Amino acid sequence: MLIIARYTGAMHPAELMHQLLPRPVTKPWGRDCIPGWLGNLRDGRVGEVIFEGAPADHQALLIKYILTSERLSIQVHPDDAAARRAGHAHGKDEAWFILDCKPGATIGLGFPETVTQADVRAAVAGEALEELIDWRPVSPGDFYMVPAGTVHAIGADILLVEIQRNADITYRLYDYGRDRPLHVEEALACARLERYGLPVPRVAAEENRELLEAQDAPFGLRHMAFRAGERITLNGTGAFWFLPLEGTGDLSGTPWKSGECWILEAGETLHASSAGRALIATPGRG
Repeated sequence: MLIIARYTGAMHPAELMHQLLPRPVTKPWGRDCIPGWLGNLRDGRVGEVIFEGAPADHQALLIKYILTSERLSIQVHPDDAAARRAGHAHGKDEAWFILDCKPGATIGLGFPETVTQADVRAAVAGEALEELIDWRPVSPGDFYMVPAGTVHAIGADILLVEIQRNADITYRLYDYGRDRPLHVEEALACARLERYGLPVPRVAAEENRELLEAQDAPFGLRHMAFRAGERITLNGTGAFWFLPLEGTGDLSGTPWKSGECWILEAGETLHASSAGRALIATPGRG
C-alpha cells in the first residue's frame, strides 16, 4: 500500500529526485493544439506526451498524456507469457485516468458479449470490428484498469493520463483504414474475447483514493489531493512516480508544477504552494 503521511516534522531530503522530460509524439489521431500547462510542445498533431529519461534502475513504469481528436486503433497488449514467447521481457498492463473529454466521448473495452476468433477475423476483413466493440461513455475522473489481453480503443476528444508497465508491445486489430500495419493473428493469440468486467471508480478532484494496490496489481496508483501550504511525506519503500495534475510546490526547494513528472524516493516530502492534486504511482508485482 502507498502510504501518504501529512507532514509535521523537519525535512530530510531523499537521495533520489529525478525530473522526467516530456517528449511529444505525433499521431494521426492527435491534436493540432495541446493545453498550455503541458508546455510549448506543438509539433504537428500531438497524440502523446511521453515522460522519458528515467535512471536505468527506475524504468519499471512509463507515464504519458494521451490527447485524441479521432479514435485510436483497436488493439491489445500481451500478458507476460505471450510477451516472452515473442522475445520480450514482460507484457503490458495499463491504466487510464480521464482528465477531460467532450460530451459523448467514448472508449472501447472488450465486447458486449463473448465472441470467437472467427467473429473477429470476419469483422476485421469486413472493416466492421468497431461494431463488435463495447463502447462506453466517459467522464472526467473515471479510472480504468486495462489488463493485458483486453481488447481496447481510446475514442475521440479525450485527454487522459496513461500509466503502464514499460513495454512497447502493441498488436493492432483494426485501424480505420489508416496506412499502418495490423497484427491480427498476434492479437488473437493473446486477446480476451469477452466482456470487460472491472469496476470503474469515478474520482472527485478533492478526493484521496487508492486506485490500485501495488501488492495485488502490476503497479500501485493513488489519487492525492492537497491544500495550499501542506507538506506530504511519501512513506514506504522504493521509488514513486509523482505526476502533479493541478497545483504548484517544491521538493526540498526544487519547484514543481502541473504537467511535469518526477521520480522520487520514499521519504521525500512534497510541499504544496497552492491547492491541487496528483497521481502517485509505484511499481507492483511482477
